[in-house]
Amino acid sequence: MDFDMNRTWTQAVALVGANFQLLAVMAGIFLLLPSALFYVAMPDLLTSLQETDDPDLMMSMLAESMEPLIGYGVLALLAQVIGYLGMIALMGDDRPTVGEALKRALSMTPSAIGATLLLALAYIAVAVILSLLLGLVIAVLASVAGNGLTTASTFLGVAAMLVAVVYVITRFTLTMPAIMLDGLANPVKAMMRSWQLTKRHAMKIFVFYALLFVSYLVISLLLGSIFGLVAVAFGGGTGSALVLGLANGMIGAGVAMVFSGILVSMYQQLSGVSAQRIDDTFS
Repeated sequence: MDFDMNRTWTQAVALVGANFQLLAVMAGIFLLLPSALFYVAMPDLLTSLQETDDPDLMMSMLAESMEPLIGYGVLALLAQVIGYLGMIALMGDDRPTVGEALKRALSMTPSAIGATLLLALAYIAVAVILSLLLGLVIAVLASVAGNGLTTASTFLGVAAMLVAVVYVITRFTLTMPAIMLDGLANPVKAMMRSWQLTKRHAMKIFVFYALLFVSYLVISLLLGSIFGLVAVAFGGGTGSALVLGLANGMIGAGVAMVFSGILVSMYQQLSGVSAQRIDDTFS
C-alpha cells in the first residue's frame, strides 16, 4: 500500500471524532492528571527555575530534587505508555470499551516497555557508530586540510547523525500499533513489523511528521502564552502551578489523542485496510 498524507490525517481526525469521549477519559487519566499532579506537587521547584537565569543554580536545584524527579519521570512514562496503548486499542476495528482497552493496554505494557528499551539501544548504537566515524573523518581532515574543512565536516557530520536517528525513529514509528492492533507481544516482532510497513515510505512519513511538528510548535506556543498569562494572574504558588499543570496536561492529552489516531490510521493504511473499514470509519 502507498502512503497518503491527506488520507492518514483525514481518517485520524475521523477516528478521534468517533471515539472522542472514550479517548478523553483515557487521556485525562494517564496524561492530563499526571501532569497536573507534578506541577502541584513541586510548585517551589518550578517557580524557582522560572525565576533564575543562572545555569549553575538551576543545576543545583535540579540535583537536590533528582530523586523525586526520577521517580515521577518513571511513573509518568509508564502512565503515558499505558495511555497510548489504551487509546490505540480504543480505535481498533473491534471498538472495545474503556475497560477492555485498558485491560489490553496493561497486558501489553511489558511488550511496549521492552520495545522502548530496544529502540533506545538502537538509537544509542546508531549515535555511537556515527560518532566514531565522524571522529575518524575529522581527525583525518584536520591532519590534511586544517581547521576550516574540519569545522564544515563537523557540522555536516552532526546533521548526518540527526538524520540517521530520525530515520530510525520513522522506521519504528508503528511499533505500538503493531503490538496493540496485531497482538504482537514479542517486541522484536512488533519492531520488525513496523520496519517492514514503513520500508518504502520513510521519507513521506518523515515529511508528514515534520509538518505536524511545526503545527504543534505554533499551537503549543500560542496556548502556552495564553495559559502563562492566566497563571501570572494567580500571583504564583499552588494556584499558578495548577493552571500550568492543567494547561500542559490538556495540550499533552490532546496531542496524544490525535497522534494515537494518526498511528492507527497509518497502520491500517500501510497494512492494507479494506475499503469497507474506511467507509465504516467515516460513517
